[in-house]
Amino acid sequence: MRRLVDQTIKHFGKLDILVNNAGAGTLAPFVDKDYYEKFESIMNIDLNSVVYLTHICVEHLEKTKGNIINISSIAGMRAFAGFGPYCIAKSGLDMFTKCMAAELGPKRIRVNVINPGPVRTSFLTAMGAPQDAADKLYESFAKLPVGRSGLSDDVADSILYLASDHAAFITGSNLVTDGGSIASNQLNFDL
Repeated sequence: MRRLVDQTIKHFGKLDILVNNAGAGTLAPFVDKDYYEKFESIMNIDLNSVVYLTHICVEHLEKTKGNIINISSIAGMRAFAGFGPYCIAKSGLDMFTKCMAAELGPKRIRVNVINPGPVRTSFLTAMGAPQDAADKLYESFAKLPVGRSGLSDDVADSILYLASDHAAFITGSNLVTDGGSIASNQLNFDL
């Protein structure tokens, strides 16, 4: 990762924005024999890599009064049975964001987190969910208050907003981009 940061600075001369979008998950009921190995793997990808990359970027972001945007999940805000390691890692990412906002604010670095909800991607099947169960879940997104599943562009627009001067007084915040799924309590991962 350090080489990536060094090459970015060499090419662009500075670093204004860091978007940490690490996401891996797996179906991992606690009683699985390999639960702890899955837990460690998810923590390394979804949380530890973000902490490390943020750590090596701070010196550059301090020079530009930059901003850090972490991509979490609504799974960091509520539990989903069988997805404990993912939920725990994303909850840790939410708290990491708040801690860094408090610590880096005096350096004029803003740190926020986006908590996407149901965005139609291949993520569920990549986590081990059967395709028919994922399709059934995607169909249920029409029941969300906004009447549809999220799009990648919905998350990208949230990133653009938090990175902009329109959000200059926002730090340490969770921007829930979920189509109202938490508010309506209509999303369950019964896979």
